Amino acid sequence: MIDDELDTYSNIVLDTVSFNVKKHRKAKGFTQMQLALDIGMSGGAYLGRAELRKANHHFNIVHLAKISKVLNVPIAKFFEVEEYE
Repeated sequence: MIDDELDTYSNIVLDTVSFNVKKHRKAKGFTQMQLALDIGMSGGAYLGRAELRKANHHFNIVHLAKISKVLNVPIAKFFEVEEYE
């Protein structure tokens, strides 16, 4: 049971991070390709899959540190859960 809870929680965190990276990327006017190249990736495919969480792709801490720097967004913002009323 605890493994299922941990998996669920970790997936929620990964989904939140992906959502927030995409939100901040768009707000700053970056395309997936532009951001991917700026953080040292060779193309935008991985970044796109990580934003969509396709096939369980996700950002690692190095990706997030670089994205934070490029977008000038505190890394903690990627972990914030939006409150809906």
